Amino acid sequence: MADILDLIKSRRTVKEFDLKPVSWENVARIIDAGRFAPSSGNIQNWKFVVVMDGSAKTNIAGVCYDQYEISSAAALIVVCNEVEKAQRYYGLRGERLFSIQNCSAAIQNMLLEAHSLGLASCWIGAFDEDELRDLIGIPGEVRPQAIIAIGYSSKIPKAPPKYSLEMVTYLESWGNKVKDSASYGHEYAEILSRKAGAVKDQVSSSVLKGVDKGKELLAGLKKKAQETKDDSKSDEEL
Repeated sequence: MADILDLIKSRRTVKEFDLKPVSWENVARIIDAGRFAPSSGNIQNWKFVVVMDGSAKTNIAGVCYDQYEISSAAALIVVCNEVEKAQRYYGLRGERLFSIQNCSAAIQNMLLEAHSLGLASCWIGAFDEDELRDLIGIPGEVRPQAIIAIGYSSKIPKAPPKYSLEMVTYLESWGNKVKDSASYGHEYAEILSRKAGAVKDQVSSSVLKGVDKGKELLAGLKKKAQETKDDSKSDEEL
């Protein structure tokens, strides 16, 4: 089994697909990966509409502001957001944030599962919601969140540039960048590990000091109790 980080790093957004069908078994596996994503309060506010008919895919590509290249994908999966579920439990924050986060987590799972199956994918967010809703009969209270194009790639793009770990990571507070000579060798994981180890050592030291102090306090209480007991015996003898 491939390491998940390798899958994440090697996945690409693909818009050029071969006209080759994808088995329903693989489509089902991709959706299954989506439904096992985490969601706020486990509300699972998602539904998935799979479109494989050629003319239907072309119509959907049209409402994606003429992104007709995706119509050659074997399947288009429309991820729908049941916003009301999140709103019911979490109010405005659920409507505007949690519901979107939940669907996004499902989408990322689906993209990675597709890649693990040797399939290409594209996350499409640009489309006319109302027209898409009319095309596939999405109810008014449900919001189309994204479209995922799935198929076999005819061309694999080069890896896009990414910011370094050092540029996007702060430690303990905003703006506190990771600074270490090892960063010039791109050994960012080593830096973070050392920083985390230092924090762990500090915590361990504090805990040990607390334990020692507790032992001293307990010993003092025992000694005082013994002295009190001895004093009581002396009074009885008198």
